[in-house]
Amino acid sequence: MNLGYKLCKLIWRQAWLSPKYKKNIYKKLCRYGESPDAPFSINFFGLRYEGNLSNSIEFNIFYYAAFEKPLLFFLRDTLLNLREIAQSTLNQLFCDVGANIGQHSLFMSGYAAQVHAFEPYPPVAQKLLRHIKLNNINNIHLHAVGLSDKTEQLNYFAPTGRNQGIGSFDASTVSKGNTDSGKLSLVRGDEYFRQNQIEGISLLKIDVEGFEKRTIAGLQSTLLEQRPIIVCEVTYGNELAFASTAELIAALPPEYQLHRFNTRKADGSKARRRGARARRSGAYELIPFANWRDSGQDDIVACPVEKAEFLPLKNRRGPN
Repeated sequence: MNLGYKLCKLIWRQAWLSPKYKKNIYKKLCRYGESPDAPFSINFFGLRYEGNLSNSIEFNIFYYAAFEKPLLFFLRDTLLNLREIAQSTLNQLFCDVGANIGQHSLFMSGYAAQVHAFEPYPPVAQKLLRHIKLNNINNIHLHAVGLSDKTEQLNYFAPTGRNQGIGSFDASTVSKGNTDSGKLSLVRGDEYFRQNQIEGISLLKIDVEGFEKRTIAGLQSTLLEQRPIIVCEVTYGNELAFASTAELIAALPPEYQLHRFNTRKADGSKARRRGARARRSGAYELIPFANWRDSGQDDIVACPVEKAEFLPLKNRRGPN
């Protein structure tokens, strides 16, 4: 074993080490290719969360209170705006497509009347189910299927490292280290939503690692009839993904406007200092979506024009 790794691991285990240095040393251990087992239990926005630092999403939950905190706060603020500004008496329904370990669903269960979480990969779906039971949550409905444009079984490429959030039905993700874990079930979204009477969707999150084009294609009728605000992680440059802004707009119902989170510099590179601050604070800002990129990913917000006034362009509330 590498001497540097052994030394870092020895220091990391010292009880006197401050949390800040423990975090930095654990990051170094991970760069050596080893993620020591480190279970924890923490208060997650009023819920009990049991995780392990060896999972990169849970690492963020432990040290920053959440993973993708700006996105969580945007989702929360959007639902609250729809409820308060619109003075809606309707139940607010949140759909989490590609729920993974369920952090977004757990957080949104405190704001949405109902949460429908879709996650076909059993190891991460079971984590969500465990936390639903642990916290006696009765408004999260876990659907152990993926959403596509037809009902079938496809090979799923599972993550092998710390980041369990990059599993996908897109075979090109083997370039990230994913491996074929066998076939999992996909359903045509429109048919499944109709059969399960999933109606009144206010907010829809899609994070399916390059499979978003087929996911949206299978929800055409649902989107047209229910016109939710959509947050979709778009992967650029993949064979299965959208190829242009025009193609994405054509896949959405008429009169949807596109925004993105302001996380990049003018040259398209990530604003890392701004991102580090946002990771701690949860600050976000939406700007009009302009330029399609050749590679990477972006969270794009698609909002029907009749709901534009409800779209929070910046944080309006505090962390709680």
